[in-house]
Amino acid sequence: MNSYFHRLLTVMCLVTLGMSGRPLFAQQVAQPAQPASSGGTSGSIDSQRIGRPVWVPYSADEVTVTTQILVDGTKVTHKRLVKEYQDSQGRKRHEFFGSGVESAAQEGSPVQVRIIDPVAGAIYNLNPRDRTAQKTVTGRPTPSPAPQATGASANLRPTPPGPPRPTVEDLGTQVIEGLEAKGQRITRIIPAGDVGNDQPIQITSEIWTSANPRLVLVNITNDPRYGETVMRLTNLVVEEPLADLFQVPADYAIVELQPVAKSESPSD
Repeated sequence: MNSYFHRLLTVMCLVTLGMSGRPLFAQQVAQPAQPASSGGTSGSIDSQRIGRPVWVPYSADEVTVTTQILVDGTKVTHKRLVKEYQDSQGRKRHEFFGSGVESAAQEGSPVQVRIIDPVAGAIYNLNPRDRTAQKTVTGRPTPSPAPQATGASANLRPTPPGPPRPTVEDLGTQVIEGLEAKGQRITRIIPAGDVGNDQPIQITSEIWTSANPRLVLVNITNDPRYGETVMRLTNLVVEEPLADLFQVPADYAIVELQPVAKSESPSD
Protein backbone atom coordinates (compact mmCIF):
# COMPACT_ATOMS: atom_id res chain seq x y z
CA MET A 1 0.00 0.00 0.00
CA ASN A 2 1.34 3.38 -0.86
CA SER A 3 2.08 6.10 1.68
CA TYR A 4 -1.18 7.93 0.88
CA PHE A 5 -3.34 5.04 2.13
CA HIS A 6 -0.99 4.44 5.08
CA ARG A 7 -1.42 8.04 6.26
CA LEU A 8 -5.16 7.90 5.64
CA LEU A 9 -5.65 4.73 7.69
CA THR A 10 -3.47 6.03 10.53
CA VAL A 11 -5.47 9.25 10.80
CA MET A 12 -8.80 7.39 10.79
CA CYS A 13 -7.61 5.04 13.51
CA LEU A 14 -6.52 7.90 15.76
CA VAL A 15 -9.73 9.83 15.14
CA THR A 16 -11.92 6.81 15.92
CA LEU A 17 -10.06 5.90 19.10
CA GLY A 18 -10.20 9.51 20.28
CA MET A 19 -13.95 9.78 19.74
CA SER A 20 -15.24 6.56 21.20
CA GLY A 21 -18.43 8.26 22.31
CA ARG A 22 -19.26 10.34 19.25
CA PRO A 23 -20.04 9.86 15.46
CA LEU A 24 -17.17 9.73 13.02
CA PHE A 25 -18.26 11.90 10.14
CA ALA A 26 -19.60 14.77 12.09
CA GLN A 27 -16.08 15.25 13.42
CA GLN A 28 -14.41 15.76 10.10
CA VAL A 29 -14.09 19.51 10.66
CA ALA A 30 -12.73 20.04 14.14
CA GLN A 31 -14.11 23.50 14.77
CA PRO A 32 -15.64 24.73 18.02
CA ALA A 33 -18.99 25.46 16.38
CA GLN A 34 -19.32 22.52 14.03
CA PRO A 35 -22.87 21.47 13.20
CA ALA A 36 -22.66 17.91 14.41
CA SER A 37 -20.08 16.05 16.29
CA SER A 38 -20.16 12.36 15.58
CA GLY A 39 -22.62 11.33 18.10
CA GLY A 40 -21.13 8.16 19.21
CA THR A 41 -19.45 7.12 16.08
CA SER A 42 -21.31 8.16 13.06
CA GLY A 43 -24.95 7.56 13.33
CA SER A 44 -25.58 7.48 17.07
CA ILE A 45 -28.54 8.99 18.88
CA ASP A 46 -28.31 11.16 21.98
CA SER A 47 -28.42 8.61 24.78
CA GLN A 48 -28.02 10.62 27.98
CA ARG A 49 -31.35 9.36 29.27
CA ILE A 50 -30.48 5.69 28.88
CA GLY A 51 -26.81 5.92 29.87
CA ARG A 52 -25.33 4.13 26.84
CA PRO A 53 -24.89 4.84 23.13
CA VAL A 54 -27.69 3.88 20.78
CA TRP A 55 -26.25 3.22 17.34
CA VAL A 56 -28.19 3.73 14.13
CA PRO A 57 -27.12 1.10 11.58
CA TYR A 58 -26.39 2.31 8.06
CA SER A 59 -24.25 1.86 4.96
CA ALA A 60 -23.03 4.53 2.55
CA ASP A 61 -20.36 5.51 0.04
CA GLU A 62 -18.11 8.40 1.03
CA VAL A 63 -16.85 10.07 -2.15
CA THR A 64 -14.18 12.76 -1.78
CA VAL A 65 -12.97 14.92 -4.69
CA THR A 66 -10.13 17.40 -4.23
CA THR A 67 -9.49 19.97 -6.97
CA GLN A 68 -6.47 22.26 -7.07
CA ILE A 69 -5.58 24.91 -9.67
CA LEU A 70 -1.84 25.48 -10.00
CA VAL A 71 -0.29 28.89 -10.73
CA ASP A 72 0.17 27.96 -14.41
CA GLY A 73 -3.52 27.08 -14.73
CA THR A 74 -3.06 23.31 -14.49
CA LYS A 75 -6.03 21.60 -12.83
CA VAL A 76 -5.21 18.67 -10.54
CA THR A 77 -8.05 16.39 -9.35
CA HIS A 78 -7.87 13.57 -6.81
CA LYS A 79 -10.82 11.23 -6.17
CA ARG A 80 -11.28 8.76 -3.35
CA LEU A 81 -14.00 6.26 -2.42
CA VAL A 82 -14.56 4.74 1.02
CA LYS A 83 -17.52 2.39 1.55
CA GLU A 84 -18.80 2.60 5.12
CA TYR A 85 -20.92 0.30 7.25
CA GLN A 86 -22.10 0.55 10.86
CA ASP A 87 -24.30 -1.85 12.82
CA SER A 88 -26.50 -1.32 15.86
CA GLN A 89 -23.67 -2.42 18.18
CA GLY A 90 -21.40 0.40 17.00
CA ARG A 91 -19.12 -1.83 14.94
CA LYS A 92 -17.76 -0.15 11.80
CA ARG A 93 -16.25 -1.28 8.52
CA HIS A 94 -14.41 0.94 6.03
CA GLU A 95 -13.43 -0.29 2.57
CA PHE A 96 -10.77 1.83 0.85
CA PHE A 97 -10.57 1.82 -2.94
CA GLY A 98 -7.74 2.91 -5.21
CA SER A 99 -7.06 6.53 -6.14
CA GLY A 100 -9.38 7.91 -8.79
CA VAL A 101 -12.23 5.49 -7.99
CA GLU A 102 -15.67 7.07 -7.43
CA SER A 103 -17.77 3.88 -7.36
CA ALA A 104 -17.17 0.25 -6.49
CA ALA A 105 -18.20 -0.67 -10.04
CA GLN A 106 -14.97 0.90 -11.32
CA GLU A 107 -12.82 -1.34 -9.14
CA GLY A 108 -14.32 -4.61 -7.96
CA SER A 109 -12.53 -5.03 -4.65
CA PRO A 110 -11.02 -2.59 -2.13
CA VAL A 111 -7.28 -2.30 -1.63
CA GLN A 112 -7.67 -2.17 2.14
CA VAL A 113 -10.40 -2.90 4.70
CA ARG A 114 -10.62 -1.75 8.30
CA ILE A 115 -12.98 -3.23 10.89
CA ILE A 116 -13.40 -1.35 14.19
CA ASP A 117 -15.06 -3.55 16.79
CA PRO A 118 -15.68 -1.79 20.13
CA VAL A 119 -17.56 -4.87 21.37
CA ALA A 120 -14.48 -7.09 21.07
CA GLY A 121 -12.11 -4.19 21.77
CA ALA A 122 -10.11 -4.71 18.58
CA ILE A 123 -9.27 -3.11 15.24
CA TYR A 124 -8.51 -5.25 12.19
CA ASN A 125 -6.65 -4.07 9.10
CA LEU A 126 -7.36 -6.48 6.25
CA ASN A 127 -5.28 -6.90 3.09
CA PRO A 128 -7.57 -8.55 0.51
CA ARG A 129 -4.67 -9.26 -1.86
CA ASP A 130 -2.73 -11.61 0.40
CA ARG A 131 -5.67 -12.57 2.66
CA THR A 132 -4.02 -11.35 5.86
CA ALA A 133 -5.33 -9.28 8.78
CA GLN A 134 -3.49 -7.32 11.44
CA LYS A 135 -5.28 -7.20 14.79
CA THR A 136 -4.69 -4.45 17.34
CA VAL A 137 -6.28 -4.61 20.79
CA THR A 138 -7.61 -1.20 21.73
CA GLY A 139 -7.15 0.47 25.11
CA ARG A 140 -6.90 3.85 26.75
CA PRO A 141 -3.56 5.64 27.28
CA THR A 142 -2.14 5.63 30.79
CA PRO A 143 -1.97 9.18 32.13
CA SER A 144 1.36 10.39 33.45
CA PRO A 145 1.48 11.50 37.10
CA ALA A 146 0.84 15.19 37.55
CA PRO A 147 3.99 17.21 38.36
CA GLN A 148 4.32 18.36 41.95
CA ALA A 149 3.74 22.05 42.53
CA THR A 150 6.82 24.02 43.55
CA GLY A 151 7.51 27.60 44.46
CA ALA A 152 8.82 28.21 40.98
CA SER A 153 5.49 27.19 39.52
CA ALA A 154 4.07 30.52 40.64
CA ASN A 155 6.04 32.18 37.81
CA LEU A 156 3.75 30.90 35.09
CA ARG A 157 4.46 31.85 31.52
CA PRO A 158 1.69 33.94 29.94
CA THR A 159 -0.57 31.97 27.64
CA PRO A 160 -0.04 33.06 24.03
CA PRO A 161 -3.16 34.35 22.29
CA GLY A 162 -5.09 31.69 20.42
CA PRO A 163 -6.20 31.88 16.79
CA PRO A 164 -9.27 33.99 15.94
CA ARG A 165 -12.52 32.17 16.62
CA PRO A 166 -14.26 30.91 13.48
CA THR A 167 -17.50 32.53 12.40
CA VAL A 168 -20.59 30.39 11.77
CA GLU A 169 -23.42 31.14 9.34
CA ASP A 170 -26.73 29.24 9.42
CA LEU A 171 -27.64 27.94 5.95
CA GLY A 172 -31.04 26.52 6.88
CA THR A 173 -32.14 23.00 5.95
CA GLN A 174 -32.45 20.86 2.84
CA VAL A 175 -33.11 17.20 2.03
CA ILE A 176 -29.99 15.17 1.11
CA GLU A 177 -30.07 11.42 0.47
CA GLY A 178 -33.65 11.37 1.76
CA LEU A 179 -32.72 12.95 5.11
CA GLU A 180 -33.33 16.47 6.35
CA ALA A 181 -29.95 18.13 6.85
CA LYS A 182 -29.00 21.34 8.61
CA GLY A 183 -26.34 23.48 6.96
CA GLN A 184 -23.66 25.74 8.37
CA ARG A 185 -20.83 27.71 6.78
CA ILE A 186 -17.77 27.95 9.02
CA THR A 187 -15.13 30.54 8.16
CA ARG A 188 -11.69 30.44 9.74
CA ILE A 189 -8.92 33.01 9.33
CA ILE A 190 -5.22 32.21 9.62
CA PRO A 191 -3.59 35.53 10.61
CA ALA A 192 -0.72 36.89 8.54
CA GLY A 193 2.60 35.43 9.65
CA ASP A 194 1.20 32.31 11.32
CA VAL A 195 2.33 29.92 8.59
CA GLY A 196 4.76 32.19 6.76
CA ASN A 197 1.90 33.96 4.97
CA ASP A 198 2.22 37.68 4.27
CA GLN A 199 -1.58 38.08 4.19
CA PRO A 200 -4.45 36.45 6.13
CA ILE A 201 -5.71 33.15 4.74
CA GLN A 202 -9.47 32.51 4.73
CA ILE A 203 -10.74 28.90 4.89
CA THR A 204 -14.44 28.11 4.50
CA SER A 205 -16.31 24.87 5.14
CA GLU A 206 -19.94 24.31 4.18
CA ILE A 207 -21.27 21.38 6.20
CA TRP A 208 -24.65 19.65 5.95
CA THR A 209 -25.50 17.32 8.81
CA SER A 210 -28.51 15.05 9.38
CA ALA A 211 -29.97 14.59 12.86
CA ASN A 212 -30.89 10.90 12.79
CA PRO A 213 -28.63 9.21 12.00
CA ARG A 214 -26.19 11.96 12.97
CA LEU A 215 -23.98 12.13 9.88
CA VAL A 216 -22.17 14.76 7.86
CA LEU A 217 -23.75 14.22 4.44
CA VAL A 218 -21.85 16.96 2.58
CA ASN A 219 -18.67 18.85 3.47
CA ILE A 220 -17.28 21.41 1.02
CA THR A 221 -14.02 23.00 2.14
CA ASN A 222 -12.16 25.75 0.27
CA ASP A 223 -8.60 26.36 1.38
CA PRO A 224 -6.42 28.48 -0.95
CA ARG A 225 -3.40 26.41 0.05
CA TYR A 226 -4.89 23.08 -1.10
CA GLY A 227 -7.86 23.90 -3.31
CA GLU A 228 -11.45 22.70 -2.95
CA THR A 229 -12.33 19.42 -1.23
CA VAL A 230 -15.87 18.06 -1.60
CA MET A 231 -17.01 15.07 0.48
CA ARG A 232 -20.44 13.54 -0.09
CA LEU A 233 -22.19 10.52 1.37
CA THR A 234 -24.10 8.72 -1.36
CA ASN A 235 -26.11 5.50 -1.64
CA LEU A 236 -27.11 5.91 2.01
CA VAL A 237 -29.19 3.03 3.40
CA VAL A 238 -30.38 3.21 7.02
CA GLU A 239 -30.72 -0.45 7.91
CA GLU A 240 -28.70 -3.22 9.59
CA PRO A 241 -25.76 -4.38 7.42
CA LEU A 242 -24.89 -8.06 7.16
CA ALA A 243 -23.16 -9.33 10.32
CA ASP A 244 -20.44 -11.01 8.24
CA LEU A 245 -19.12 -7.60 7.21
CA PHE A 246 -17.77 -7.08 10.74
CA GLN A 247 -15.98 -10.44 10.93
CA VAL A 248 -12.55 -11.39 9.58
CA PRO A 249 -13.06 -14.07 6.89
CA ALA A 250 -12.10 -17.58 8.00
CA ASP A 251 -9.42 -17.93 5.32
CA TYR A 252 -7.48 -14.84 6.48
CA ALA A 253 -4.27 -15.27 8.49
CA ILE A 254 -4.51 -13.01 11.56
CA VAL A 255 -1.37 -11.43 13.03
CA GLU A 256 -1.89 -9.84 16.45
CA LEU A 257 0.12 -6.67 16.96
CA GLN A 258 1.29 -5.60 20.38
CA PRO A 259 -0.28 -2.25 21.31
CA VAL A 260 2.16 0.55 22.00
CA ALA A 261 1.53 2.10 25.41
CA LYS A 262 1.41 5.88 25.19
CA SER A 263 1.35 8.17 28.19
CA GLU A 264 -0.56 11.40 28.17
CA SER A 265 1.91 14.25 28.46
CA PRO A 266 1.02 16.84 31.12
CA SER A 267 0.12 20.20 29.64
CA ASP A 268 2.61 23.01 30.03
